[in-house]
Amino acid sequence: MANVKIITGQYVNLEQRMASVSDRVFAQMLDLLFMWVYVSIISLLMGIVVLSAERNFSSRLENVALIIYVLLLLPFIFYHPIFEFFFNGASPGKKILKLKVVRDDGSSPTLGAYIMRWMMYLLECAMLPGIALLCIIFNKKGQRLGDMMAGTIVIKDDDSFRYTINLDNFGYIKEGYRPYYPEVATLSIRQAEVVRETLMNNNSNHDFYINELSQKIMSHLNIPPLVNGSNEKFLDTVLNDYRYYSSIIEI
Repeated sequence: MANVKIITGQYVNLEQRMASVSDRVFAQMLDLLFMWVYVSIISLLMGIVVLSAERNFSSRLENVALIIYVLLLLPFIFYHPIFEFFFNGASPGKKILKLKVVRDDGSSPTLGAYIMRWMMYLLECAMLPGIALLCIIFNKKGQRLGDMMAGTIVIKDDDSFRYTINLDNFGYIKEGYRPYYPEVATLSIRQAEVVRETLMNNNSNHDFYINELSQKIMSHLNIPPLVNGSNEKFLDTVLNDYRYYSSIIEI
């Protein structure tokens, strides 16, 4: 079973076991079994109620039973996002196989992420049969289309992971360093990565991207425009400040 490396917002490298294809398939089969049992039970019960209503010539009871049946189907329709959101990324099938859905930075997905991967799952099943399995097999993080869209991965939730501190990411922080822009503490790891890549990019549009990104960051963080100093120096300071605030954690 392959490992997947997760870099958290504090530049901690988590090396977590990725869920195998067989585990994911078996978990899905278990979930389908649970869903079938649930629908079968409520269908049987509603059938008994409707039959009783027909015998008593009660159309009102029959209509009420139909409404209740539709309402009881909602947990079936939203099975995956409901369970994954309220049970820390695991549906019953995933829980049994010790699998868990997490974001690709190791954090817990939002409700929107769960809904996105569920909607893409319906699309994959309805329009692109087999595409989910192919994506899982050939994607290095084992992501199907829904995972790619939602920024999630499925891992083995058995506490068998390793973590290390990526000291290279703190290379520019000197002892006694003091941040210049406190607003930088609100940046996400993805935004900081954009700053880093922009500074390292040496193509012909380097100066253009430096200036454009500087203006966007100033606007986003409500930082006054520079009076003196270059935009490249500004971005370098932003990145160092971010590394400073990211290093103030208990590890």
